[in-house]
Amino acid sequence: MPSYNVRLYDYPTNQQVRIYQRPVRSESETVKDFKARKRKEEDSSMREKIPEQRSEAAAAHSRQVSQNRTKQSVYEITRANTWEWFITLTFDREKIDSSDYSLVSRTVRRWFNNMQQRKAPDLIYMIIPELHKDGIHYHFHGLLACTGDLAFVESGVVQDGKMVYNLPDFRLGFTTATKVEDTHRAAAYVTKYITKELETAIRGKRRFLASRSCRRAKIYEYNMTPEEKNDILFQISDDITHMNTQLVGAAHQQISYIELKK
Repeated sequence: MPSYNVRLYDYPTNQQVRIYQRPVRSESETVKDFKARKRKEEDSSMREKIPEQRSEAAAAHSRQVSQNRTKQSVYEITRANTWEWFITLTFDREKIDSSDYSLVSRTVRRWFNNMQQRKAPDLIYMIIPELHKDGIHYHFHGLLACTGDLAFVESGVVQDGKMVYNLPDFRLGFTTATKVEDTHRAAAYVTKYITKELETAIRGKRRFLASRSCRRAKIYEYNMTPEEKNDILFQISDDITHMNTQLVGAAHQQISYIELKK
């Protein structure tokens, strides 16, 4: 089965190299093989637990895996695009039941589709729900680009030295918008809205809304010897802007994330 221990992500403004301590099976792995492997790993980790603990641990593990997968998807898509605006959409509860996630998510998607047809045919968006502090109602955060004739009106409010704008075309509630200065930081920022509480509340439903026009990063996979890894690190050393190492997943896979300038 093909595997890799180094991945290169080619983004519009920079690149990221990920170096894995242990080889990872390539995405060419079949769904059947993947599910069989995951069942084997989960059975092994749960075998020593009593039935009640097994059930609770399995559910918690499933939620964590799903949350991590969603975060990864959001991060990969947002990193692969160059953003202009960060927005928040909050519903007027007298106009729409913002506790009905299926309703408000359909409404938001319909609104963006309408804006693409009427004002911004090349609009790119990534929209993420957030559960309100009351644990019942939802509002949405997002990133926009290629906004065409979509209106942004100064609100007169300045936060952290940045003018806050409103979107008058959104008539179902309240809006704020600020200009994105660092698209890389914005991509990392929006993933924080993918929380354990959100995952539990909307389990089985769409966790984010991304336009079809969103770009995807080009990904290159390599299987290198330790010596080759060291050679690569030496070759890219002058282009490194940031580097950190994390333990990821239940198996504690060590991954080094290396940001490179283009």
